[in-house]
Amino acid sequence: MDAIHQNPLIDTATTLSTHYLPLTPIAVLIGVTCLVAQIFLTLLLDKRIFPRKWQGPWNDLPGFTAHQLIAFPLMCILSYYGMRDWFYNPDKEVGNETSYDRVFGETNLSDIPLAIGSGAILIWDTPTSLLVPALQDPLMLFHHVGMFLVAATMSGAFSGGKMIGYYYACYYFGVIEISSIPLTYVDVFHPKYKYYFEWLNHKKNVNRPVMMKVIQGVNELCRIVFAILFLIFRGVYFPYVTFKGTIPDLWHAYNDETKQLPDGVPMWTGYFLICFVSLFALLQCYWGMLILKQIYKMVVPGDSGKKKKKKKSN
Repeated sequence: MDAIHQNPLIDTATTLSTHYLPLTPIAVLIGVTCLVAQIFLTLLLDKRIFPRKWQGPWNDLPGFTAHQLIAFPLMCILSYYGMRDWFYNPDKEVGNETSYDRVFGETNLSDIPLAIGSGAILIWDTPTSLLVPALQDPLMLFHHVGMFLVAATMSGAFSGGKMIGYYYACYYFGVIEISSIPLTYVDVFHPKYKYYFEWLNHKKNVNRPVMMKVIQGVNELCRIVFAILFLIFRGVYFPYVTFKGTIPDLWHAYNDETKQLPDGVPMWTGYFLICFVSLFALLQCYWGMLILKQIYKMVVPGDSGKKKKKKKSN
């Protein structure tokens, strides 16, 4: 017998990664784990499969609820790694003095944020968004597919394992997700998810005033925190990092006449990343404008009433 035995899960993940999926082995493991958790929680919450006396909106929307329960810890993990490595890593700039270094200087195939950004999105998030009616949103589907392609490209899936722009990975697949932590809670009680929205605002809940006040209070607090974090880290900082750092670095690294591209790195990957991070930056600005409009309506509620009066008078 060999002294060292390989874990069968790792063997399977490595096989899938090598022959079938544009993912690292750790990305496959994370994606499959999320998918299994999604299936298990959905079946557990579905009232048609496990009838129970005490029911709630989580039983009417089992797939959506399971998705949010899985997304929350993932966002916490991504935020932790991102904030730690982007803002608090004293060695972050060591060896990353030039654009070429920041784009091609480092490879870490065991990177957790990139593994989540590629594996979880491809194997779990995208299929779930397609199959669960409450999660079906064309814009978000485009966003998720685009994120996967960017993560896979940065992970070296199309460049022989050579990672591209690893210096920026902790920002794009870490820092920006800090706003997603409160969003996973706020999103649950959005009016479009009527079972949760009606449950939160139902008259019967007057019998449970303390619990409902806490849930509503946390929801309002999370809405405020989400808006602040989104506007800072996505609405403003995302375009700044993208157009001030990422795109110039990619352009200079791929067009550096003094150095050749690393072996196995095709030229199209640079143009692809430039295009997609630009699109994502514009998308963050668009979403940021929507949030600012909502804030304006809350601060100046009289405008909508004046418009209605003008229409009636006409």
